[in-house]
Amino acid sequence: MTEERDPYRILEVQPDSTDDMIRKAYHTRARRAHPDLVGAGGLNDMQALNWAWALLKDPDRRAEYDKGHGLPGPAGGTKAPGESQSPAAAAAGTAAQNTRGFGGQPSWTGAAGKPPGRPWGPVVDFGIYAGWSIGEIARRDRGYLIWLQDRVEARAIRPDIERLLAATPGENPSSGVDRRPGGSRR
Repeated sequence: MTEERDPYRILEVQPDSTDDMIRKAYHTRARRAHPDLVGAGGLNDMQALNWAWALLKDPDRRAEYDKGHGLPGPAGGTKAPGESQSPAAAAAGTAAQNTRGFGGQPSWTGAAGKPPGRPWGPVVDFGIYAGWSIGEIARRDRGYLIWLQDRVEARAIRPDIERLLAATPGENPSSGVDRRPGGSRR
C-alpha cells in the first residue's frame, strides 16, 4: 500500500496557513533542496516540493484537496470550487495572486533577497535582483548582467551595464566561462 503525499507536510506548514506563508515555505525549502545546489540527491525532494506548491498555490485545487481531506483551509477562508464570487472580489483575488512580490510584481521578484551592500550604479527594480544595484549584481552573478543587457526591461540601464561589463572584463563565476579574449571554460 502506498502512502498518500501530504502537501502541507512536504512544505512543513499547517493546513490553515495563508497563501503567503505557503509561498515563503516553498521558496525557503526549494533553496535548500534545489539540485543545482545539493546535487542529484535533491531531485526527489525538489519534485515533491514542486508538486506540493503546484497544488497549494492554486486556490481551487487547494480548496478541493482541503475539502476531500476534511481540512479547514487557509486562514480567512476561501471559496470552494464552483462557489460564486462577486466580480470585484474575483478581480481583487486574481490581482493579489499575481502581484505578491516586490513593488507589486510577480512573487519571484526580489527572490535574491536583501542587497549585500556597497551599491554601485543604477538599482534594478524588476527580476530576482530587484532592489540591487548593478554593481552588487556584478559581484554576485555577472552572468545575469550579461543576460540582462539584451532584455527589453533593461533598456534604460543598458549603457550602465555595458560600461560595467567593459570595465570589469573576465569570467563569470556562476557559469565557469572566461569571457576575456582567448578565455576558455574551466
